[in-house]
Amino acid sequence: MTKIEFSAKEAASLQAHFAREKERLTTELAHVELMLSKLGAPAKKATTKAGHTPKKRGPKSIWGAFILKRLRARNRPMSYDELIADAMSIHKIPQARLKSAKASILNSAFRLRTVHGKIVTVGRPGKKDKLVVLTKWVEESGALKPEHAKAFKSIMGGKAARVDMAGIPANPYPDDED
Repeated sequence: MTKIEFSAKEAASLQAHFAREKERLTTELAHVELMLSKLGAPAKKATTKAGHTPKKRGPKSIWGAFILKRLRARNRPMSYDELIADAMSIHKIPQARLKSAKASILNSAFRLRTVHGKIVTVGRPGKKDKLVVLTKWVEESGALKPEHAKAFKSIMGGKAARVDMAGIPANPYPDDED
């Protein structure tokens, strides 16, 4: 497509012409609508295509609530493997579906940790293994509360590393507090 260039004088002239045309057509359209209403013709309103409602999302995952319930019930830090084993036994999931159950629980834990800020993972400095804890169990300083620190020490055999409290997101759904 070729590019058309106008001088400043031509551009001003074209702008004035199209402004006059718009005004003329607007007044003419208003006159036509007035005459139609006087003659009793049904007034058709120009409508734009209405947007359709989006498809409803699928059922909400049960695993986020499950993780929170298990942590509260046990009242101690838990490993992902413990959570998965509990899910398998409580929900009577066959061993053949272990991979999908594990993926679902890990995805829900990720969402609870990064979006909702309801859980955090705590580990020992320099170690790979981490345990899942509720954010409520962590003090403002980033250390675990004493009763949970004791449970952490009995499971992991050492003191937990401090959690960066600034990195924990605020819950975007404040009415969804548990």
